[in-house]
Amino acid sequence: MFRAKQESESIELAVLLALSGGIMDAYSYLVRDHVFANAQTGNMLLFGVNLAAGDWVQCLHYAVPVVCFAAGIALCHTIKIVATEEHLHWRQLALIIEAVLLVVVGFIPEGRSLYANGLTSFACGIQVQAFRKFHGRPLATTMCIGNLRSGTQALVTYASDRDQKQLRGGLLSFFVIACFVFGAVIGNWAIPALGTRTIWVAPVLLITSFLIMFVDREKRRVEVLVEADLEADLEGEAAPAVPAQLGGIAGVEERLAERLAADAERRHGHEIEMDVMHDMGLTSEGGDEQHEGAMERDVEAQIEQHLRDHIAHGGFRARK
Repeated sequence: MFRAKQESESIELAVLLALSGGIMDAYSYLVRDHVFANAQTGNMLLFGVNLAAGDWVQCLHYAVPVVCFAAGIALCHTIKIVATEEHLHWRQLALIIEAVLLVVVGFIPEGRSLYANGLTSFACGIQVQAFRKFHGRPLATTMCIGNLRSGTQALVTYASDRDQKQLRGGLLSFFVIACFVFGAVIGNWAIPALGTRTIWVAPVLLITSFLIMFVDREKRRVEVLVEADLEADLEGEAAPAVPAQLGGIAGVEERLAERLAADAERRHGHEIEMDVMHDMGLTSEGGDEQHEGAMERDVEAQIEQHLRDHIAHGGFRARK
């Protein structure tokens, strides 16, 4: 699987968040009176059933998580709008709030499930809003129906046209589902030992996710640019543009170095071409036109190999 462009879309984070989502849902259902913290469709269904039966207490029991889930989404989006990234990314702030909420849930005693489920659903709303895409694909870590749909569609598309991208996307969707289910298994195993404190396993995963997001992806981004730059050199194409250029004296020095490097590349490339043609006896005029095309291809192949050898030993832009 290709690496993510940013840490908030990485597989590592998807695994941790899906495990957390499974634990929260298992906890709210098994420990807090059979309410779904994540699957609000189920809560809405049960709300409608109890509404039809005239059981207003049970209606409240299932309506509160839905309202709190929506409030969590609203809070998370507000954080995205107003937060600055001088120290923390807005998604990291969302993770901190979610972890704190779930720690508080662990202190709520039995018999107060309405409050516990409300806070848990509030935390789930934050998570589902903050992390909606992994490896460029829309994925959820707190529910499975969307992942099941998109994963199945991707695999059928792959069976039709053999698009490897669709295969990777489909497998990723089902992998996230498997992590969610395993999170529910972990929650079920922990309940006999931890009881209402079982929910504290989720904040541990969230704090780990928070720390992972500090991983610096800049080095990997530069490596990708350099690799693309070298390929462009070999193909005779323009090097890919760097998103931002330096300004002031540093910018002048950067552009001067670029021009000098480009001049050196042209001179050295011409020297390699002349050496190859000399070795093949092609520097003199004349020749059979019938063999001209074949000789030209042979010359180009040898020149490309010389260029690759030169780059492999640190030449041209490999020094950047």
